[in-house]
Amino acid sequence: MVKRTRWTDMDKRDTPFPKLRAAYRVYNQTTGKSPHTIRFYEERLELFERFAGPEATLASVTIPNARAFIAHLQERTTRHANNRFVINKQGTLSSAYIQGFARALRAFSTWLHEDGYTDANVLKPLKPPRIQQKVVEVLADDEVNRLVAIFDQDDPFGARDFAITWTLLDCGLRASELCGLKTEDAHLADGYLKVLGKGNKERLVPIGRRCQEALLRWRDRFRPTFEVTENPRLFLSSNGQPLTVDSLEEIVRRAGHRARLPRLHCHLLRHTFATNYLVKEVGDPLRLQQILGHTSLEMVRRYVSMANVQRSLIDRRSSPMDLIADCCPASKSARRLQGSKPRRLRLVK
Repeated sequence: MVKRTRWTDMDKRDTPFPKLRAAYRVYNQTTGKSPHTIRFYEERLELFERFAGPEATLASVTIPNARAFIAHLQERTTRHANNRFVINKQGTLSSAYIQGFARALRAFSTWLHEDGYTDANVLKPLKPPRIQQKVVEVLADDEVNRLVAIFDQDDPFGARDFAITWTLLDCGLRASELCGLKTEDAHLADGYLKVLGKGNKERLVPIGRRCQEALLRWRDRFRPTFEVTENPRLFLSSNGQPLTVDSLEEIVRRAGHRARLPRLHCHLLRHTFATNYLVKEVGDPLRLQQILGHTSLEMVRRYVSMANVQRSLIDRRSSPMDLIADCCPASKSARRLQGSKPRRLRLVK
């Protein structure tokens, strides 16, 4: 007679880590996670598995192992070490990138507990490393004008790349959102795009008049015609296939090289849109949150901070000492003395 053991009574510590990772991938797929999110967890758990060794099991998921893994990432001196498509580069990993590993491990640990593999959420006490907050230098107005001026709009690829760049600057779409944009979702006559964002959430994003013109020019004059069921995407590659995120990043990188903007990348265009939206007072932060597709105001607060810095650089009145000096008689007399020889100071005995 076969002895029956309840799932909760089984000893699961020797369950191979690859089996757990595969089960977690199925869980993410069946709960409606986006392909990008599924890949995010899969890649980070795979790296943790490599760090834990070929004999990694459920018992390898511990706080000491997780902390050792995070420390290992912080000590790495090369980037793209596990990407066969990108050349290795010298340099440490960013704090934001490393924090993603901590978040992936904690989410995995939560699933292990909820699915009955562990009696407790083992990695719940794991604190993600703090992210270094860097000042993002968004594109200035003259840099934006220099960028959009490089495209030949009478050329098919020039018209496409101009429409792409203008849309990113005018709407602040993510790279994946622009690549996934369907022709039927571009309501150009009505002035908005229906965008599928993170978490498979749709939102309506308004577009300006010139963005409408750029998209119409590409769609009606140069975009290859296909059956909607065959190729529904708005932006296509040179061989008529849907544009990928990697291809889009390469298009923007090349445009930045031609415009003498080596720091240019897709997300910088999103940052530039968000900052200009607030600096030029197009709308309020709450509306910006809806356009960008953020679930919280945390990132929008950062954009507000960036916008305030931009205003302070533009507005000369942001210096309190300049205002005080303008009203100070001593400073007026000091300005009259400018150009005269400075007096030699004598040591008082």
